[in-house]
Amino acid sequence: MLSGLETAEPIIESRHSDTVKTGASLEFTRAENNWQRRWSITASLILALGTLLRVYELSLKPLHHDEAVNGFFLLGLFREGIYRYNPANYHGPTLYYFALISCSINNLLFGSEGPSTVAVRMVPVLFGIGIIGIVLAFRDQLGTIGALAASTLAALSPGMVYLSRDFIHEMLLVFFTLWLALCSMRFAGTGKTGQTLLGAIAAALMFCTKETAPLSFFSLLLGVIAAIVWAGPYRPRIVPNFGTWRQILLQAVAAVALFLVSSFLFFSSFFGNYPQGVRDAVTTYSYWARTGMTQQTAPWYTYLLWLIHKEAPIFILAVIGTGIALVQRRDRFAIFASTWVFTLLVVYSILPYKTPWILLNIIVPMCLVAGHAVQELWNYRTKLFPGTMRWLAPATLIAVVTAVCLYQSIQLNFIHYDDPRYVYPYVQTRRTFLSLIDVVNEIAKSMGTGTATSVAVLAPEYWPLPWYLRDYRNTGYFAQVIPTNASLIIGSQRQQPELEHQLAGRYRFAGMYPMRPGVELVLFVSNRQTR
Repeated sequence: MLSGLETAEPIIESRHSDTVKTGASLEFTRAENNWQRRWSITASLILALGTLLRVYELSLKPLHHDEAVNGFFLLGLFREGIYRYNPANYHGPTLYYFALISCSINNLLFGSEGPSTVAVRMVPVLFGIGIIGIVLAFRDQLGTIGALAASTLAALSPGMVYLSRDFIHEMLLVFFTLWLALCSMRFAGTGKTGQTLLGAIAAALMFCTKETAPLSFFSLLLGVIAAIVWAGPYRPRIVPNFGTWRQILLQAVAAVALFLVSSFLFFSSFFGNYPQGVRDAVTTYSYWARTGMTQQTAPWYTYLLWLIHKEAPIFILAVIGTGIALVQRRDRFAIFASTWVFTLLVVYSILPYKTPWILLNIIVPMCLVAGHAVQELWNYRTKLFPGTMRWLAPATLIAVVTAVCLYQSIQLNFIHYDDPRYVYPYVQTRRTFLSLIDVVNEIAKSMGTGTATSVAVLAPEYWPLPWYLRDYRNTGYFAQVIPTNASLIIGSQRQQPELEHQLAGRYRFAGMYPMRPGVELVLFVSNRQTR
């Protein structure tokens, strides 16, 4: 009996222990599921808010000069199937081919001609939303709070939103660069061949998007070197299976081949401009080097001032995050991202060429470093703040930063989107320009000639008119005053006295329309009887 009781007691304790362990395990699983649910809900809200800011009233802001030029190339590709890469004046082909897809979908779904302001701008919008998604994918490197903070900054940044709504190349370049960084991190952690191949495609698309891609590639490479040197060699807890040396070599060969094939297809216009397009892909860098030294120059500190002026929350947090990473010397990803950010800031500051959209290349990795700062502050909140302040202080910081970014973004993108006093509306077309387009459409309709109405554009500066008059097939652009019998004549304010003298008695003055700072257009309408 005694022996039976003695043996029974441990059995009872063992069962009780299993019950406790099972209960603890269930509690842990429940807490983990709740945490994952909160992550999913918060990430979805961030994506939804970022999407709303980018798609709402997408045609509100008129296309500026560069957008219209890009639209002109797209029209040739969409209507005639012709696109030829020009290394002297323009950027890479990816923007046009992705826009061809969006315009084709627009044509199929809505039955109208595909190219429209909304259809073409949906390309940078989607890539801008994609950037938010990729930032969220850095959760393993940044931590949950850090990834949410970084994605919130990327979603609400005034410049990120503004330039997501512009039909230019920069958003695509930044997306592909960030995608390459993600593939690199995942390959380092898993050794999977798929990440190598995806990274090769991302790198190829970078180079097929814009000639500044080598600068981004160089900054990524320098970031990897800095992370290894500053924090020591990477020693993961679970060593990835990279395979044998033969397998590694085969992966490298496959990646290089995929990079070359992808680049070849785009630059050759999918064999439509071969071999000229491929040769131009190489010679473009000599043109770009001259452009970067002579055009749109500004002082070296310009980008620094713009960041402080318009992206202060992101900039300040990124500086804090960089300082933490360098002092701690243990977070390789933070050191990598910090080096990536400030390498680009230094390089672009040294180059005389300065435009606001270049900031995109800096802002995105800056959001990652800022997310690292928020995560570290969150981790140390119990040491930094007493009692309830350990929750209240970081929550207040996050709320203030979010409110400031959201306010600035709304002010810039929906109220002051054409105000030259702001940084991002760089030689932006004024909203009054759209009144000219409305008047032209109304007059063409009243004449009964519609898009067959003849239009003579005599102003020397006329972009983005070719985009907005793209359906007027009897339009000519002459850049000087010439004799003409066109139904509508558009000139510049400086040409107005000469035009009034030449057109007296035959045309009536219909109004003056500011197009952008320093450029105002005038409209004259033929006195021929309208229907």
